Amino acid sequence: MRVLIAVALALGGCGAAPPGEDVRIGMLLSYSGAGAANSVNSERAVQLAIESANAAGGVQGRRLRLLARDTHSSPERVIAPANELMQAGASLLIGPDTPELAVQLVTPLEKQVLLMPSILTAHSPFRRPPGWFVMGTGTARYACELEEELRAHDRKNPVVVVDDFGYDSLVAWELTRRFGIPRVVVRTNQASNSTTVDPILSANADAYVLAVLPQPATSLIFAMAAVGGLGDPGRWYLTPSLHTPAFLDTIPKGMMTGARGVAPGTVAGAASFRERFTARWEDDPLDDAYPFYDAGAIAVLALQRAMVRQGSAAAGPQLIEHVLAVTRPGGAVVEWDKLAMGLQLLAAGQEIEYQGVTGLIQFDLSGQTNSGNTKWWTIGPTGFEDIQRSGDCSAFH
Repeated sequence: MRVLIAVALALGGCGAAPPGEDVRIGMLLSYSGAGAANSVNSERAVQLAIESANAAGGVQGRRLRLLARDTHSSPERVIAPANELMQAGASLLIGPDTPELAVQLVTPLEKQVLLMPSILTAHSPFRRPPGWFVMGTGTARYACELEEELRAHDRKNPVVVVDDFGYDSLVAWELTRRFGIPRVVVRTNQASNSTTVDPILSANADAYVLAVLPQPATSLIFAMAAVGGLGDPGRWYLTPSLHTPAFLDTIPKGMMTGARGVAPGTVAGAASFRERFTARWEDDPLDDAYPFYDAGAIAVLALQRAMVRQGSAAAGPQLIEHVLAVTRPGGAVVEWDKLAMGLQLLAAGQEIEYQGVTGLIQFDLSGQTNSGNTKWWTIGPTGFEDIQRSGDCSAFH
């Protein structure tokens, strides 16, 4: 089990730390197992927001601590670390990072506040408790953009190749339900070979939408290449889960040059965020780092508002209004790199509107944000390269 970022002693009971102690934010991420590739990168983004807040004096003079636990990418094992974080005094939780993990926590954490900024939880098709907030662009928007790109390239007979993982299954479902694109299912835990790729080759497709996780994607591509079925990489269209070094670094250089895909976008200021992130961690921020930073910032600001207005950062439903308030339109605009200003305004009793590195974040009463940005990229000779495209799928969430 992964060691806590800041080692925390279990307190006698659940809820936030008592007055005078530090204020604790819990994090549930898949540091091991199938989802482990990007977790440390996401954690660093949240830590960056917390460090910025602590440099400005914390929340009402109390320092913030980030406590992290490993989900092991396992729905069967996620409840125990979640309970440990609550017992350690976490006021709210960031994560988990997949719908399969989140659905297991609906009952044990139904009265807690969760911020779920992962790409993979941006659309979670289950009954979320009132204090669960999801962030980012939904699967319908990505499906729309993929379909538009297929049409722009005059693809007459595309097929979706999808694994049995929840997020990619949702993207594929949208492509099939809304646009009638057929799909072929591969198994996440089964290596591809000449037999398993037969249904894909039998589809006689002129384009493939690859909606799988990095590991099965690599296995599939090797198997397709081995039987001569890979073809022109330009006819492969990739979902956001493949815009990661965990995929690119596992295929031979040049094998997929020309393939293109869609991913979450950012707004003005993203370059400055990248610079700050890289300077702090000597690492490049991945796609999830941007919304995870925003989640950390929202958590900090919501906890400050709670401290000012109710005198505590206690865990539970009373935090919901504070999360909504710091993202609600009408207050003083606080950009991603102005957390100190936001803390000061809240301390003075003023309302704010946080505008993140991913753009506007305005939660509705269901905890869903209907804003989101996208970008397109291709695999070039030296790696991922951003590309321009036209089209408008902004009505899809």
